[in-house]
Amino acid sequence: MALATNGNATGRLGRGKVNVNDRALVDKVLARYPKEFTGKLRNPTHLIFRELIQNADDAHAESVEIEFQTKEYLVTDKGTAHVNNLNTIQLARWVIRNDGDAFTTKDWDRITNIADGNPDERKIGAFGVGFFSVFSVTDCPVIISGGVRTRMFYENNELLVEYGSYANARDWTTFDMDLKPETELTIPKPFDLSRFISTAITFLVNVNKVTMLLNGSVLSKITKSRGEPTKIVIPQGLKSTSPSNLFEVTSVKAIAQRVTVNISGQAYRAGSNSHSFRKESKQHVDPATMPSFFGKKGSESNGYSILPDTSAKNFSLDYTVYSADVCARPPPRMARGIERETKKKPPKTFLFEAVHFTSSEYESVRRDHDSMRCLNSVFMGPQGLFGERDDENAAKLFVGQSTSETTGIAVHLSSRFIPTVERESIDLANGQVRKWNEELLYVGGFIARLIYERGMSVVRNEWSSRPDQARKEGLFLMKSFTFRSSPDSNVAGLLQKAFFECTPNLAFPIVSNLGVQDSKDVRKPNDTFVSFMKQRPILDLVADAEGMITTLPKWYKVSDYTFRDIVDELNQRVFTEGEMVAFITWWIKFCIAKWEDDNKDDRDEVKKQFNQASKRFRPTLRESEHDPILISDIRKFVNGKGWGSYLRAEDPLPHDTIPISFTSRLDPLAVRTVLGWEELSIVDWVQHIAVATLNPDYRRVLEILQSLWPSLKSPEREQIISLLRNVDCILTSHGLKKPSEAYFPDADLFGDLPVIQPSDFNEQMLQEFGVQSFIPWSGIRERRVFFLCVVLPHPRCTPYQLAVYLDGTFDVMTAEERVELQQMAIFAGTDGDLHCIADLYTPAQWLDADLKLPVIKWTDTDARNGSTGLLQRLIRLGLKTYPPLDVIIRKASSLDSSMRKAAFAFLLTHLHSVYSNYDPAHFSHVAFVPCGKSRHAQLGTPEQVFMSSDWELLGFKRLHYSVDKVEAARLKIKDRPPASAIVKVLRENPPRDNKEAQSWFELLSRKGGFTADEMKEMAELKIVPIRTGGDAGLVIWVQPRQCFLEKPDESNVHHRQLFNFVMFNPAASTFLRWCGAKPKPDYNDILEALLQDPLAYLDKAKPHKYLDDLRQVAVGYHNLSTETRTKMKNAGIFLGYCRKGGQNSSPSAESRQCALRRAREILIADDMESHRLFGEYVLVAPKEEVFDNFYRTMGSANLSVHVSHTIEVEGILSKNGEDLRSHVLGRLRIFLYDQENTRRSDVRIDKWHKPEHFKVKYCKRLRITKCLDFEDALEGDRSKLTTLCDALAGMEKTRDGNHILWVAEDGSESRPDWYDMSVALCRLLFKTRRAHDVSSLMTILDASLDDLRCRGFEVDWIEENLPPPDDSQFSCDRCSCLLIHRNFYTSVIPPSPPDPLPVPDQHRSSPQFQGWLRNARHLVVELFTHRKKSGGRFLSAEMEQLMDEALKLCSRDDGNLDRTIHQSAEHAKRGKKQRDVKYCSTSRVTDLKYCRRTQCGMAVFKATGSNDPPLEELEAFSGVLRNLAQMFDLEPEQLHIFWQGDDVELMGFNRNRVIYLNLAHFKEKHFGKLSGDDHGKSDVYGAWFLIIAHEIAHNKAFWHNEDHELLFTALVQSRLTPLRKLLGNVAPRV
Repeated sequence: MALATNGNATGRLGRGKVNVNDRALVDKVLARYPKEFTGKLRNPTHLIFRELIQNADDAHAESVEIEFQTKEYLVTDKGTAHVNNLNTIQLARWVIRNDGDAFTTKDWDRITNIADGNPDERKIGAFGVGFFSVFSVTDCPVIISGGVRTRMFYENNELLVEYGSYANARDWTTFDMDLKPETELTIPKPFDLSRFISTAITFLVNVNKVTMLLNGSVLSKITKSRGEPTKIVIPQGLKSTSPSNLFEVTSVKAIAQRVTVNISGQAYRAGSNSHSFRKESKQHVDPATMPSFFGKKGSESNGYSILPDTSAKNFSLDYTVYSADVCARPPPRMARGIERETKKKPPKTFLFEAVHFTSSEYESVRRDHDSMRCLNSVFMGPQGLFGERDDENAAKLFVGQSTSETTGIAVHLSSRFIPTVERESIDLANGQVRKWNEELLYVGGFIARLIYERGMSVVRNEWSSRPDQARKEGLFLMKSFTFRSSPDSNVAGLLQKAFFECTPNLAFPIVSNLGVQDSKDVRKPNDTFVSFMKQRPILDLVADAEGMITTLPKWYKVSDYTFRDIVDELNQRVFTEGEMVAFITWWIKFCIAKWEDDNKDDRDEVKKQFNQASKRFRPTLRESEHDPILISDIRKFVNGKGWGSYLRAEDPLPHDTIPISFTSRLDPLAVRTVLGWEELSIVDWVQHIAVATLNPDYRRVLEILQSLWPSLKSPEREQIISLLRNVDCILTSHGLKKPSEAYFPDADLFGDLPVIQPSDFNEQMLQEFGVQSFIPWSGIRERRVFFLCVVLPHPRCTPYQLAVYLDGTFDVMTAEERVELQQMAIFAGTDGDLHCIADLYTPAQWLDADLKLPVIKWTDTDARNGSTGLLQRLIRLGLKTYPPLDVIIRKASSLDSSMRKAAFAFLLTHLHSVYSNYDPAHFSHVAFVPCGKSRHAQLGTPEQVFMSSDWELLGFKRLHYSVDKVEAARLKIKDRPPASAIVKVLRENPPRDNKEAQSWFELLSRKGGFTADEMKEMAELKIVPIRTGGDAGLVIWVQPRQCFLEKPDESNVHHRQLFNFVMFNPAASTFLRWCGAKPKPDYNDILEALLQDPLAYLDKAKPHKYLDDLRQVAVGYHNLSTETRTKMKNAGIFLGYCRKGGQNSSPSAESRQCALRRAREILIADDMESHRLFGEYVLVAPKEEVFDNFYRTMGSANLSVHVSHTIEVEGILSKNGEDLRSHVLGRLRIFLYDQENTRRSDVRIDKWHKPEHFKVKYCKRLRITKCLDFEDALEGDRSKLTTLCDALAGMEKTRDGNHILWVAEDGSESRPDWYDMSVALCRLLFKTRRAHDVSSLMTILDASLDDLRCRGFEVDWIEENLPPPDDSQFSCDRCSCLLIHRNFYTSVIPPSPPDPLPVPDQHRSSPQFQGWLRNARHLVVELFTHRKKSGGRFLSAEMEQLMDEALKLCSRDDGNLDRTIHQSAEHAKRGKKQRDVKYCSTSRVTDLKYCRRTQCGMAVFKATGSNDPPLEELEAFSGVLRNLAQMFDLEPEQLHIFWQGDDVELMGFNRNRVIYLNLAHFKEKHFGKLSGDDHGKSDVYGAWFLIIAHEIAHNKAFWHNEDHELLFTALVQSRLTPLRKLLGNVAPRV
């Protein structure tokens, strides 16, 4: 079927040629090659050399010459052109020659056709673009081969070819390249180019010599030679075929290869782009620990410096090339796909070669590298066979020559991979090509594994003779074959997979501590087993081996020790003591862990194997004496954590007890539980010592017993004492003695007793053994002459020896003997008398004779004999070193002046050293402190004396001038009395009159320094004198908080009779303020007086002033405590009014009478008609809104609640009421628009638009029965009053909840009675009614729509925008700032664009911001009021002044202000247009309590019952407000934050010119935006900018009227420029 054509051409057909820009095409071919393929060399020219050398190898060339020629050299007709500096010469031509096959006709055709590759599958070239790399340096390459000269050149961007004959003496193929004029290439660094070529020829088949020349002179010569191949036997188990059987390795040979590089001195001096100069050579290190091919690349330095003159350099490298013969069997489909991609058939056989450098080969290059004075080794560096010192993944994949693809291991691999066009990586993307390359990578992994196995075999053979070198080589091998990532991770991954999976059934050799072992036989190092497992090989875990171990597949993984390993070790050899100790320690821990396991069978099997194992060890101290000990013969052990910790290894033990070294650090319970051994007790050990013929060291035995004795139980002590009682075990001055025959040294008062030696053993233990500690006191007491100190029977019985004896025997004396000793005057004093020990003092230089203290008699000889210790013992018996503090204080208060002065001086001298615990409070009633002004000081107590003389005014004393400040500080004399002392004076002796009070209070104010608790305590004292009854009256004292500091003005003159007013100077008044005094009585004080005696208060203040004061309480009652509010509710302090003279009496003051009652006994007159009917029977609250709210909160109910209405209808008429019904519904929508929801009843008028829910009916007569039901009504039994009256309208609620408006009509066509109708509707619609509700509704019902428009009602807007009236509409209260602001900023601030905008210029606002300004100016008034613009009282000319005043009026709330709106102001200013005077209502806000401050100083409040505000959102909010406050020239403290978490719609309000802003709204609406993009930030700042401006405007315009609109608009417009700058900082992209 023929294909459809895109229409048919008509007329004569024409043809044309597609024009190709050859120059652009070649440039695009070159663009495919990476720009940094040479490793960041200066001249990116190695690509040309790579391609032409590869072409030479494909042409069977053995030699290649690269010659660089200068212009001078060409001009002189190949003559000599001397060059001094290779780095600065400019080349004119490159010439590259090879001795390969001459060009054939097909070769000439292919080279002049782009992308016409070589179809010979034996050749590397495939894509036909390699030769065109020469166009990167020349525009007219010349090729000479086989007597033909071809020149390629551009003409009008078309590449042309010119052929001709050429006679050449040398039969070589030559490429001449005249360099582009704009190129001006210098010669590539010969050293770097030599390194590149030495790598490039590694795997070439034919090329074995490359010579580099300059103007005919040799710069460098690189030669390669290969030895005879050695066949490698492929081990059994190595899978030599690829997974899909595409490739098979038929044989592998090892070929020794040598590469030699000769570099002339001139070439070497040119330096290198990699390193200009070598750093100092480093010490040779272990190659296994060096990065080798791995790590980071070394830093490069500037390569343009000329090195010092040096001679030619020769480099050589010997290594092994592993060459595998590979047979390819591609399926036909793959062969076709590869031929399609590469323009040639895939080869059937080819070589796969690999190079891996051994440790010694690497060390050889490294030594050359480190020994070079200037440059690196030519084999090491970028593009070298070896990477630089830190070069990672330097081993490459070769496709003829090196690509950029690394192998991931230290093995270079070369084969017939199919590369990408630019030959920088292999193609793993194209389907058939990808499969070919993946299978070929398997062969690479196979060869790598073969190399690894062969290397490990060599290491295994050399381990016994050269273990250190073998270990080094093995670790190097493991590191070299640790796979790491490559540029294409698939390459390393496929090689790694083949490396491990080509031998799944063979062992994997690795290096262990015992040589090369199978990885499955090697165990991971474990500190627990290393001390006793010696025969099992463990991993040589160094950094070089870790990488390979972690990459081993699961079948080669190195495992942890097994229990079978340990059992085998026990059976095979005898352990040393240390090894057996380590084993026992492990075994116990192992068993405990096993027992925690629920597998009982497993536990039993392990224990069975343990019991069957031979467990033998040779003790350290008995190696030559005994055969090995069997663990099975052991029955007991020494608890190394108990008493056994005192034993040493050489201490004798029973033969069935294991040495202490085994169990010293083990849990005894674990030893008993696991091994079944019993603990050797101390009694067992002593018994072994006592009965054995070991001749033990009893001093050592006693040392052990002495350490253990306090912890031994009584039965153990008794057994040990019994065992040693008849044993000569106590070493004395007379030799070994039984315990009962030995004495303590202090008992030897007469020098003839066997005294224990040494004398530092535990006395208690030796006493229990029976050692005698003293001669009984009774025996000494009988020798009375001993105590007379006149006739002494023995030289030892000096007072010195007496002190020694008594000190040693005091603790064992009976209580009676101790009392007798302390009461006996047996110690001589320096006064010649005998004293009790407690009455004497030690001899010292500090003693002053005036102190008259007795001192013990202590000779100089005794002092020289080292009596200090004995004196200390006597001090413990009662001898005094210094007089006690109470003694020296008593002497300092003595009547003896010399003693008093000496004692006071002694006290001052030793106050810090001896009497550091001196506390003047302990001697508060002892008069020892000098005081007064006269020369002869008086004495005062520490509570009476102070540093400052100011306090003499309060009756305190001043420290005497003879005592300086330093001494006063030592005595802790204070500068002023403590607050407790001042409080005591004020309490016991308050000031007698105003003059004295003023001086006292002024002093206390000036000195200050009282804490809050101290001020609170003084505030409770009655310290302010008040004179009653005139000047001659009595003086009474009252508390400071009961006083007031400013005289009342004329409006509050009645306060003079109710409160205490005092007049002091400012300083004294300040102190009283601290104590709670106030300038004037506030609502708290007034309330306190009211609660105390309301009738007396009313009598003195009279009703008018009483009402004024009650109004203050009404304003501030929100801040009162709950307890006080409860007390108010139950107190008769509320003023109520009732009417006198009946229903028709005048409403004047004379017709009213007032009374004080509880709030619940007073009603709120919300219904004027009901008040007219029942006003003389009830008390009603004063008619102010502030009182309405106050009384209602305290318990007053609305009058309307207690008056019930019952409708009686007579003569129902059939008149249609639909017109009246529509009229009423329409007017109700206008009326309810501005009414607060909080006052609304639960009547759903939104349903009234349906006729069945609201009807209008007519009748002839309508009567309403009104009944008052109030138990607190006046005049006794008149609590239930009823009245029947005619009405012209009334509302009736039917049984099914519907409503009927009844209208009485007499048959005339007169207008309806709107008053009665308004009364009925208001009664139905409102829970709480206001006096003007009826009149407002009546006006709206009566007026026409035109009249309403004239009066300022937004009739049209309401009709167009508001739904029928329902409960969901916002009243005046709820349509507060929160809705106004929400509507405003969502309308004015545009939404964020979908894409980010560029950062605006600093001097120009963005279009979005300019649009924002236009919207702001246009919509600001409309969105805030939706009303007509009628004139207010603010004039535009005064706006600047009004704005300044509004900003200055912003007040601060530190937590003590009244945060209540004064609603009376609203009542006083109400007019006919109620909907135009809305205020930002706070009815939704409960009481606010101060809780904290933000970091920038803003006060924070929270609503009652709310949790603490979240800190993160709080600080973010305060940061926004701080920035905006600066725009309005406000301090941060002038904005306040409150937290009301349950009302997120509320934004803020202005109370008494204090601005409060809701954190909950910010958290819900804006916090997330603040952390987003700049558009979100601009929304946040724009919204709160408008909110703050709105609240500031309320400082001058209380209502939401025209004045507020005008002032708000002016504020916004005046701050738009600062706002733009602020947004430019916080949101620059808007």
